[in-house]
Amino acid sequence: MKPIAIYDNYKKTNTPKVERIFFSDSQGAIWSNLDKCGTIEFVNNDNNGQILLKWNKVGCEWVGFGNSWSSFIADDISEIYNTSAISFKVKAVNGTQKSIPFVIGLEDYSGGSSYNFSHLNLYGNRLTISDQEWTTIYIPLSEYDFSEQGVDPYGIKQMIIQLEGSGEVYLDDIKVVSFTKEDQKLMLAEVEKMKPQGNPNQTIYPGNFNEMAWGQDAGDCQQLIDVNNQIQWNWNNCEWNVWGINWNNWYAFNFRGIVEKTNLVIELNDNFDPFQITMQDYTNHQHTIETKNYTPTIQDGLSQKLIIPIKDFQLIEKQFSLDRMKQIEFRGLGENGNATITSIYLSENEK
Repeated sequence: MKPIAIYDNYKKTNTPKVERIFFSDSQGAIWSNLDKCGTIEFVNNDNNGQILLKWNKVGCEWVGFGNSWSSFIADDISEIYNTSAISFKVKAVNGTQKSIPFVIGLEDYSGGSSYNFSHLNLYGNRLTISDQEWTTIYIPLSEYDFSEQGVDPYGIKQMIIQLEGSGEVYLDDIKVVSFTKEDQKLMLAEVEKMKPQGNPNQTIYPGNFNEMAWGQDAGDCQQLIDVNNQIQWNWNNCEWNVWGINWNNWYAFNFRGIVEKTNLVIELNDNFDPFQITMQDYTNHQHTIETKNYTPTIQDGLSQKLIIPIKDFQLIEKQFSLDRMKQIEFRGLGENGNATITSIYLSENEK
C-alpha cells in the first residue's frame, strides 16, 4: 500500500525557514474580504511600503484578510511553534487607542484552524497604539491549539486576520519571528515599567472619616467613631466587628511599582488589642495579616507605631490588580477589644 495525501495536491517542504513573511515592504501579497465594510490600501510612507486598513464591521458578517507565507505550499512549523510568534507592527492613523481588535487565525489544508485575539496587554510591547510610533504585537505560536481538534502544525496553509469592531491603522512587517516564553516575560516586564507607578508616601487617616470609611453602624458588634481626629474602636465577638477605609473617594488607588519599598504604618494607643488587617482590590483578590505578628515600636508613653510591609499582603504572589486597589479592612479579634488609632499612612522605607 502506498501513502496518499488526503489534502489538496501540494508539494510539502521540510526546509526550515528563518522567517515566514505574511507581509513586508518587499514581500507578501494578500487577499481580502472587506465587502462594503472596509478598505485595504498599500501605501508608501518614508520610503517604506505599508498597509493602510480602514474598517467598520457593522452590517457585515465577516471582515478580514489573509495570505500564505509559503505561496500556498503546506508549511511545517512543528519544530518552531514553541519558540516563535506571529509578529506585526501597528500604528494608529490619528490619536491613541488601547486595543487592536484582530482575531488572528492559522488554518491547515484539512480544514483545521485555531484563533487568538490580539490582546494588547498580553502581546504588545507598548501600553497603547499611537500615531507617533510603531507598536509591535507578538502572539506566541504556542498559544494556538495544535491538538487534533485544532490546526495541524505539519501542514499550515495560511494565516487569516479577522477584523472586529472598527478602526483605522497602518500595518507592517507581518511575519513569524523567533520569540520564546522568556522573550515574552522580558517584554511584559518592560511594559510594566511603562505603567503609572503608585506613590509610596500617602496619608490614609486623618481625613474625612465619615465619607472614607464604612462600618460605623454595626449595632452591638462594635462602636466606631471619629473624635478629635482619633478613631475610637470597641468591638465584641460577633460577625460585624469589621470596618473598611478607602482614602481616594472610593476610586481605585495604585500600588504598582511600590509594593517592595512601602510600609503601612498605624499609630495607636499603647494598650490596643489584636486585630486583623485585610487588603482588597476591585477584582476580589484579598489577603489578611494579624497585628499580633508584628512588634510595635514605642513612640512615647501613650502611643505605639505598627510598621507592616506592604509586601506581607502578598499582592504580587496573589496577582492583585495593583492599580485597582479598593480598601483596607479591619476586623477585631477575641471576645472583645479596643483600639484608638491616631493615624494611618503609607511610608517609603519606614524604619
